[in-house]
Amino acid sequence: MTKMFSKVLLTAVTAAVMLSACSKVPDQSKYIPKTAGVVLSINSKQITNKLVTNGLTMEKMFSALQDKDTANPAMKAWKDAENSGVDLQNNFFVSVVFNSSNQSYVTITGGLKDAAKFEAYLKKNLSSFTLQKKNDFQYVWEADQSALIGWNKETVIYLRGVDANKLKNGGLPGGMPGGLPGGFDEDDSSAVDSAVATQVRYETPDAEATWVAEADHLFHLKKDESAADISAFHDLLKNNADLSVYVNPEPMYASQGAAIPANLKQLLQGSYYTGAVNFEKGKVIMDGVSYAGKDLSDIYKKYGKTEADVKLLEQYPSDNILGFMVYGFDFRMIGDIVKATGLDGMANISLRMYSGNQNLTLDDILNAFNGQMFFAASDLNVKNTPSTVVPGESNTRTDVKWVFAMKVGDKAAFEKVMGTPALQTFITKQGNKYVLAPMMQQPGMPALSIDDKLITVANDQPTLDAYLGGKGKAGGLDNSFVSKIKGNPMGAYINFEKIAAAIPDNEIPESGKAIAGQVKGLLKDATALTHPFDGKAQHTEVVLNFKKQEENSLVQLVNLGTNVAKMVKEEKKADTSVVY
Repeated sequence: MTKMFSKVLLTAVTAAVMLSACSKVPDQSKYIPKTAGVVLSINSKQITNKLVTNGLTMEKMFSALQDKDTANPAMKAWKDAENSGVDLQNNFFVSVVFNSSNQSYVTITGGLKDAAKFEAYLKKNLSSFTLQKKNDFQYVWEADQSALIGWNKETVIYLRGVDANKLKNGGLPGGMPGGLPGGFDEDDSSAVDSAVATQVRYETPDAEATWVAEADHLFHLKKDESAADISAFHDLLKNNADLSVYVNPEPMYASQGAAIPANLKQLLQGSYYTGAVNFEKGKVIMDGVSYAGKDLSDIYKKYGKTEADVKLLEQYPSDNILGFMVYGFDFRMIGDIVKATGLDGMANISLRMYSGNQNLTLDDILNAFNGQMFFAASDLNVKNTPSTVVPGESNTRTDVKWVFAMKVGDKAAFEKVMGTPALQTFITKQGNKYVLAPMMQQPGMPALSIDDKLITVANDQPTLDAYLGGKGKAGGLDNSFVSKIKGNPMGAYINFEKIAAAIPDNEIPESGKAIAGQVKGLLKDATALTHPFDGKAQHTEVVLNFKKQEENSLVQLVNLGTNVAKMVKEEKKADTSVVY
């Protein structure tokens, strides 16, 4: 049967394509507790405007996927949701709240514009509907879902308990709702919902009383009990992004009790991670911020900033680069973090035990390398080659050139590490260089060069020699982006256009060529740039560029998704029409 949870989740999840935002921090954010470990915010109105401006509506998407009969279950479910009293022009929040293992839960929080309509909607769609009241809010308890739907005049909260341990191991709360556009039919929905819910649903002896009390707590959170009181969360919502993600690791660790060392909890106190996604014309912009608490900030400040060395990129011998990353990170920060957790003694004992060097320490390893690293790949070639096993057959062979390089730090520490007995099986010293040991020099093994300045690995010896020769020059890059990397700790780039162009059409199944053509015509490239730690946080910007620069990126993605769904449905229909 179609469950009430499915109806509410339909409203929220489908609204991820059709939902709302305002210029200030959304009112519904005040109902999210500080113990929320993960929060997803969906800015509906902003997303809606971007779709509607380009002529996309839910009705058009449904009709593209299904018959145009407005009586079909998907269209009917959407129409019901539109008339449910839920404010689809407001922000929606999906939160995972970590308390103790048997007190953790998931909430979906949204705006309510007509409480009377919402009550009527529940009464119509929920067979076990029994309206109850607690203080200044009303609620319905779904016994078969062990879930609660509560609402006041302005907000609706769906709440369901989960086992925090299973949730962190990959479980998801509830199943995909029945009646979703292009989704499962009612029987499929029940099967999926039951299978997934079994993984994570946690039912206390008196679940209803437990979650009614928690809902009462959420509806009456004090300002200092709300996640909105945390500056990282508040600043994220002020940015008014299309989609926002907030992660607070502290409640996750706290829910584990003694399983997490106290000094690790102390180190990570005040650390948060946020991400904002905006769908713009011709690109998707993602901004990530990593906030550090006092103890972690002190470690970052101690070592200043290590810049990415762009020269490692500039000498790459190809003008057909598919992607690269240059990165600068002071490894000694790892040592300070390990020491702060009190695990440095154990680390040193383990190193001596497995390395065979009784004098080797964690500090030696971290001092041996200065943390400036580089990786690039180029010259992708996909081709058919005759099979060496089956005459007349062929195999698809993929060749790509690549180089990884890392600078050496303190030379004395480096020699100490390289002299470790455990490494002698893999490398051997020749003059002032280290090379692969004879037993490792097998066909297909990467080429290796190690001296007291640079560790370099490549796909083969000619590529390695060309890179180390220093006569090559990286070409075909966006120099305006490369110039931005200088002075920053990380820059990365990937060229989807070149990768797609390297895949021959004859390697694509006939049935998939139409979609493959659309995919090839979708993405151009992507860039990522991380800025130095500013004393409080570190910012990273990722930009996904599309080939069509004048059309909104979300519209392009939705159109592609709709076409793929249509193709899958048509293939399924064709398969079921075949008589064997």
